[in-house]
Amino acid sequence: MGKRMLYTLATMTGTAVGVGASAVGLLRHQAGALRKAFDDDAQRTYSTVAEAVAPPRNYDDEDSAALAIIGDSWLCGIDVDDPLTAPPNLIARGLGRILGTTVRVQSTALPSALSEDLPRQVDEILRSAWLSRQLSDSWTEQRRFAIISIGTGDIIHPIHGTIGIPVLTQAINRLQREGRYTVFVLVCPNLGGLPGLRDPLKTSLRRTSRVLAGSQWLAALAARATPLRATGSLSGTTRKSLLNESGRFPSTLGYAQLSSTVLAAIADRIEAPIEVDRSLDIPEKGEAARRPAPQPQAEAQTETETQPQPEPEQGVDPVLETEAFS
Repeated sequence: MGKRMLYTLATMTGTAVGVGASAVGLLRHQAGALRKAFDDDAQRTYSTVAEAVAPPRNYDDEDSAALAIIGDSWLCGIDVDDPLTAPPNLIARGLGRILGTTVRVQSTALPSALSEDLPRQVDEILRSAWLSRQLSDSWTEQRRFAIISIGTGDIIHPIHGTIGIPVLTQAINRLQREGRYTVFVLVCPNLGGLPGLRDPLKTSLRRTSRVLAGSQWLAALAARATPLRATGSLSGTTRKSLLNESGRFPSTLGYAQLSSTVLAAIADRIEAPIEVDRSLDIPEKGEAARRPAPQPQAEAQTETETQPQPEPEQGVDPVLETEAFS
């Protein structure tokens, strides 16, 4: 009886070890395939920007704003057909609308960038004569903005969290101290939600990316930067349409939503007016026909004057009524 029990326990132990080894082997295989695809993304085309985005019509400000885009695939605009629909241009155009001025934008963001690439990108931004040029005598943080997105590569190519967070903190401090930038940080998205992933890799990426995002959030707050959630931006419709068909970076629509999130945060930070002049919009095809034509001011005034005025109640003198309430 004892030998049979020992044999059963040995069999169960061997089965558990075999299942565990199989799960580990599957996780390594899945991670290796994702890592290879992530490295291949570094060879994809992306938006390189260093230009001035003109101010909206009828605006002519005495000074221009500066916008620096730093980080990885979530901001660089991979495989975007039209550079104007990449995040650097989208954010610059929106910022020009908010401030009513020309925006000088430069992007150093790269596909598949890691935290170790962040210091070099920050150096390039701080040395940029294009962004440092200022027409007014005094610099103001109300016109200098830096957007950082980093962390996805650190999850796919694992590093110690104690390395990535100090690098991010140092980048924020340098941009604030040396470049007078107001800094916004897109924290690492929930990688477990990327399409096409299966367990055990899906669960592993979800846990590690959430831990890193929380650490980045706290680090940004401690450094007086504004943290933003990329995962929250990619919502409101099917996630598949907001991500590229590969599922590893945003689609054109996803880049537009991320840019909108950044612009909303900038407007809130500088307490910009909520009202937007819709006359500056470019109507889409057929939209002009659907919009009601504006009524001429003179005609509208005539209609107001010809409208019958309410008569005073019988037996009440309007003059006396007015005096009674004065």
